[in-house]
Amino acid sequence: MKAKTLFKILVLMWLSCLLIPTAQAGEIRGVTDSEIKLACLVDFSGPGKYAGPALALGAKTYINYINDQGGIHGRKIKLIIEDNGIMPNTTMAAARKVIYKDEVFAIGFNLGSAGSSAIIPLSEENDVVMMPHGANRRFYNPGNKWVFVPFATQYNMGARALEFIVRENNTKAKIGVIYQDDDYGRDGFNGAKAAAKHLGVKILAEAPYKIGTVDLSPQMRIMKNANVDWIIAWTYLPQTGAILKSKAQMKWDVSVIGPNTTAYRLIFPMLKNLADGYMAVTPYVPWEDTPEKTKAILQKYGVLEKVAKSPFPAPLFFGSWTYFATMVEGLRLAGPDLTPESFIRGLEQVKDLDVGGICPKISFTPDRHVGYFSSLVVKVDAANSRFVVVSPIKDPVSPQD
Repeated sequence: MKAKTLFKILVLMWLSCLLIPTAQAGEIRGVTDSEIKLACLVDFSGPGKYAGPALALGAKTYINYINDQGGIHGRKIKLIIEDNGIMPNTTMAAARKVIYKDEVFAIGFNLGSAGSSAIIPLSEENDVVMMPHGANRRFYNPGNKWVFVPFATQYNMGARALEFIVRENNTKAKIGVIYQDDDYGRDGFNGAKAAAKHLGVKILAEAPYKIGTVDLSPQMRIMKNANVDWIIAWTYLPQTGAILKSKAQMKWDVSVIGPNTTAYRLIFPMLKNLADGYMAVTPYVPWEDTPEKTKAILQKYGVLEKVAKSPFPAPLFFGSWTYFATMVEGLRLAGPDLTPESFIRGLEQVKDLDVGGICPKISFTPDRHVGYFSSLVVKVDAANSRFVVVSPIKDPVSPQD
C-alpha cells in the first residue's frame, strides 16, 4: 500500500509540474480572450506638452474606429494614455507604470527619441514591442527586435532636404546647415552630409546651437559669411522663427528648408508674412490634402472640426493615428494566438499598408524595422495660411540603411 501511495503521489507531482508551466504559458500580459491593452506615451507636462492633446486625440479616435468594427480577432483594444514628460527619466517612470501596473501588451507610441532610447532595455526585459516617435537612425540601424518605427527618421528627412535642393532646384547650390546640437539635430545633419557625399556636393558651412538657444544671429552670420544661397535648418519652430526673423533683418534673400517638426500651422500666426516661402520636409500631406475618406472617419467620431482648426493636425494627430494603424495591422497579421513573438512576426509581414493616404505606405521586414524612408516637401503660402506640396513623396536616392 505504501508503495502504491508513494507512486500516486509521484504521479500527481509529475502532473502538477506539467500543468503549472502550461498555465503560465497561457497568460500573456495585457491579453485576454476579449481585450488587448496598448499604451500611448505622450507629453502633457514637459517640454513637448503642446503635442500631448493632439497625439492623445489621434490615438483615441483611431482605436475607437477599430473597436467599433469589432476589434482584432474578437478582442477590443483598451488604450492606456500616460504622460511621459518627454524626458528620459519621466519616460522611464511612465513606461514602468504601464508595463508593471497597467500590464499593457505593447507600447504603440512613445514621444521623444531620448526617452525611447532610455526604455529600450525595459522593453527587451519585458518582451514589449515599442514604437518610438521622433526616432533617430539608430532605431533601425542597427535596429532592435522590439522596436518598430512606422515613420521616416530625421536622418532620412535630412537626406531628402539636401537632395531636394541639389536635384530639384540647383545642382550648383551653395548650402549651409544650422542644426540643434543633440541627437535630433545631428541626425538630420548627418543625413544631409551623407546625401551631399553621395551626390558629390559640398556643405559650405555648418553652425550648431545648444538646446534652448533663441538667438541664432551668430549662426546666421556664419551662413552669410559663407555666402550660401540655401540653409538647411534642423531646428524646432522657435529657432526656425529666429532664423526667418534674422533673414528679414539682414534683408537677405536666402532659401530655408527645415524638418517635419516645423511643418505646423502654428507658423502662420507666429511669423505671418515672414514665413512665406519657407519649406519643410515631412512624411505627412498638408491638412488640405487629407483624403475625404479619412476626413469622413473624423466626422463620424466628432473630431473633424477640432482637428481642422488645430495648429498640429497632420504631424501630430495623424502621427499617433498612423502608429496605431500600423500596430493594429501587426496584431491582425499575428493571428488570434497572440504572443509577443507572434506579434513581432505579424509586424514583420506588414507590407504597403495604406493608412488613409496621409503618409507613405508602410512596410516592415525581419531585416528592416522602419516603415519607410520617403517624405515630401511643403512650402508656406502665407497669404492663404497653408502649406503647399512642392515635391511629392519620394525616397532619398542616397543609401539609408
